[in-house]
Amino acid sequence: MNRVDRLTAMLLYLQGGKRTAGEIARRFEVSRRTILRDIDALGEMGIPIVAELGSTGGYSLPPDYSLPPLALTLHEALLLRLALSSLSQLGDVPFKGERESLLLKIQTLLPRHERVNLEQLQQAVSLDVPSSRSYPTPFLDRLLKSAQEECWVSVSYCSEKGVSQQTLLPLRLRTTAGLWYCEAYSYERQATRVYRVDRFLEVKAAMEPPELERPATPILHVDSSYPEVHIFLTARGMLRLEHEPHLGPRLQRTEAGDGWLRLQLRPEEYDWLVSIVLGLGTDAKVLAPEELRLRVQQVVHEIAHNYAEL
Repeated sequence: MNRVDRLTAMLLYLQGGKRTAGEIARRFEVSRRTILRDIDALGEMGIPIVAELGSTGGYSLPPDYSLPPLALTLHEALLLRLALSSLSQLGDVPFKGERESLLLKIQTLLPRHERVNLEQLQQAVSLDVPSSRSYPTPFLDRLLKSAQEECWVSVSYCSEKGVSQQTLLPLRLRTTAGLWYCEAYSYERQATRVYRVDRFLEVKAAMEPPELERPATPILHVDSSYPEVHIFLTARGMLRLEHEPHLGPRLQRTEAGDGWLRLQLRPEEYDWLVSIVLGLGTDAKVLAPEELRLRVQQVVHEIAHNYAEL
């Protein structure tokens, strides 16, 4: 990052609140002395940097100070276009109208000759995002708003076990493999669960349940209190599983290329893991826990029985 870009980035960083010289130096990976020179340079440019001394001191901008309109570089515009284009590959996304207006603003912020360069660059780069599976998600915006405002909702949800009524506190939304998921704290389960957004049959506002401490942070799929799952994988199994978004980062590879999957997983997730293990065939072998081994054996026997009847 050259100095001009760093000065601009420093102003944006200071708009987020008071920062010490050490914090700014760590943020931009330069020395504290360099930051002090940059702050002097900003002052000489007429930027009203506020300096406060003492243990609670630091550098900040006045509350009423606003930056002039910023120009985008060609590569910055490309990054924004790529991100917005990847979202367009999903069937349902929040803020559809805003996405289109932002694309137009990116175009107008660039000089005419740079717009041509941007189009040429975008033709040479693409982000492969799994396309939507055309499952309707009518409650996507409502769940997002509930997560933003930390509001409880009463839902009707259809899972493999049937339709259930639950009271949820949505925490965040994410998309994986073309599907939208909602991480939410369930009052009935007293734990955080992950729900497919297209499986919600009804979502409506609800009062906060009584005598309940809100979860400070989401408890996701894994927890140290759950039994440890230990699965051996051949080299081919490692290659096949490394693309799985939830399990790939937890793989432990040996020099020979094979390896292990180790994690603490709640037993309610075993059915999901069994389907993945079976998909790997002889490239995966469950070593622990015994409950998971028995579930794999049971499903294998059921499959064999189905084919024996043909």
